[in-house]
Amino acid sequence: MSIEQSDNGTAKVKSGNIVFRAGRRLRNILRSKLLTAWPLLPFQRAKHRQLLQNADRSDSHTYTSFHRSPAQLAALTGPVIDHVKSSAGATISINVFAGSNGSEAYTIASELLAHRPDIDFSIKASDLQQDMVDMATAAVYTMEEITQGLDVPAEFIDRTFDKLGDSYVVKPSIRSKVTFVQADLLSSALDEQFAPADIVIAQNVLFHMPPEMARRAFANIIRFLKPRAALLLEGTELDMRVELTSDAGLQPLDFKVKEIYAYSRRHISQRWWDYYYGNEPYFPFARQRSRRYGTVFLKG
Repeated sequence: MSIEQSDNGTAKVKSGNIVFRAGRRLRNILRSKLLTAWPLLPFQRAKHRQLLQNADRSDSHTYTSFHRSPAQLAALTGPVIDHVKSSAGATISINVFAGSNGSEAYTIASELLAHRPDIDFSIKASDLQQDMVDMATAAVYTMEEITQGLDVPAEFIDRTFDKLGDSYVVKPSIRSKVTFVQADLLSSALDEQFAPADIVIAQNVLFHMPPEMARRAFANIIRFLKPRAALLLEGTELDMRVELTSDAGLQPLDFKVKEIYAYSRRHISQRWWDYYYGNEPYFPFARQRSRRYGTVFLKG
């Protein structure tokens, strides 16, 4: 780079910009490494636990998408179904609590139809907000609502939706497997709406509740697990996840735990301890690692 031969200083400026960008990139890398350094994890955990004591939680936030967490879907269509099918009836029953706009329930139905043609199943899904229930029941989405900026496989979209103008309608074969109702996780009336199921799913909802409310909701949720069943539980405070699943006698499924957990954190800031919904990076030496970072739990 011939800086000294430049007559107008352009080369020198360009060289300076390159050096500046390289320096900034190096600082960002070092900052990233520092924030994720394992020796700092106890202090970050302590700060996060302090935040959780008084953090304001959102009661209207919706975090869902179609074909979310491919590795968890692989767990569902593989070892989870294998675990429950031996004791299930002719039809495997699935309860999806806090199912938002229907994307999770329809994704599960599409995946099971595609990858587990050996089983029959039915899904009953709910949400607290009636407008979400109405949207799910209508089963009509835009491409933006389907992808939400994520890399949703074209093959999944083709087998899940029929294109109607600018809209995408869930195929009748998939819609027939799912029903939706309005329901409150904290209500005793859940017994009137739901029966125990082979698979229960309640994801990305408990961390939006204050601790005592989340404990009550969890206790309500696990009442709907059959004696041999599976629970999918992403989106919970990690200390609480360990405590509640242990007390309930649930065993973590040791299947792609790190991959599933990493996917669940992809939207979280490096300064995860500053957000009530933040969860720490995967720590391979954590106590009860599969239970702490796992999102799939088995009963029976």
